[in-house]
Amino acid sequence: MKKNGGFSLVELIIVIAIMAVMIGLLAPQYVKYVEKSRKAKDDKLASELAELANVIASDEDYFSMINENDYIKFDATGVYSNNTALEEDILPEYISGWESAKIVSNEYKDMCYTVQFVANADDYKIAIQVGWN
Repeated sequence: MKKNGGFSLVELIIVIAIMAVMIGLLAPQYVKYVEKSRKAKDDKLASELAELANVIASDEDYFSMINENDYIKFDATGVYSNNTALEEDILPEYISGWESAKIVSNEYKDMCYTVQFVANADDYKIAIQVGWN
């Protein structure tokens, strides 16, 4: 008689059951990791926009392109501004891939990060307000 060296149906079912249990235990951790990564990506771009606002405020050439109440917004639709000089000249130079950037995390999906340039009555310069809203 020949001895068949294959796996039995019972052995295959046991392996599939073990794999299903492992996937059931690991999947929630993976989902948390992915969401944490997405939130970190959103936070990083928001931080880059805040740093860019400080660069604009300290650079005379860029500062002259900014008007009171100009803004840069970052939300689920992307990064945009009401000032074309910001979108065409400044953003491409400092933030790579800004055209395709948008909020990807569930925590921030209904929020908007805003960099607002507002008048500062004390020294007649433009101040910066940043934050999630």
